[in-house]
Amino acid sequence: MTHWIKSGVMSWLGEGGGGDEETVLVYFKGVGLSAMSEGLTVRHRPPFAHGNDPAPGDWGVIVHPMYNPSRDDFDETDHRSLCPRGAELMVFVPNPCVGKAHGPKAFHYKDGRISSCIDYEGPATVGEYWPNRLAPVITGAALAYGNENGNYDNCANYDNYEEQLTQLLCDHLGIPALDRGNITVDRELMAAYE
Repeated sequence: MTHWIKSGVMSWLGEGGGGDEETVLVYFKGVGLSAMSEGLTVRHRPPFAHGNDPAPGDWGVIVHPMYNPSRDDFDETDHRSLCPRGAELMVFVPNPCVGKAHGPKAFHYKDGRISSCIDYEGPATVGEYWPNRLAPVITGAALAYGNENGNYDNCANYDNYEEQLTQLLCDHLGIPALDRGNITVDRELMAAYE
C-alpha cells in the first residue's frame, strides 16, 4: 500500500496536521530504531512516528519533519551520516516543495553513500551529481511517467503514477508495505510543529 506518497504519511495515518506536507519517510535496514531516532534528534529532526524495532535484516520505518522552522533550519537532512557501513536507507520525500508543486523525490543510501536520487518528475535521470543506480529498474518497468521530455503533460497514468513508482522501488528493494497498526505517533511533538 503506497497511498501515503500522495497525501503524506501522517495524513495517511489519520494524524495529519499543519506540517504533514513537510515530512520524510525513511525505511532503514542494518541499523536499530533507537540509533535512527537518536541520530535524527541530534540533527533536530526528531521522529513524528516510527514502526517497531526491526529484526536483523528487516526494514524498519521512521517519519521525521523535513525542516525545523523553530531553529530557522530549512536545510535538507544528511541521511548519509545515519547510514553506517552495513546499513541501507530508502528515503521518501512526498512533497519536497509544496509551494512549487514539485513531485516526490526518493533517495537510496547504502553503506553511508548515496546510490540513487530519484526525482519522480524524471525518474530515469542520471548525472554526475545525480547518481541513480535504480534508473535501469525504472526504465525496465516502462512506467508511463510523462512525455518524451520527461514531464507530465498529457500523462495517461498520472493519477496513479506516483504510487506505481513507489511500489516498484519498494518491491525491488524488498520493502514491506506500511502497516498503520504497527506505527506509533508522537502527537505532542507533531502539535509542537504546527
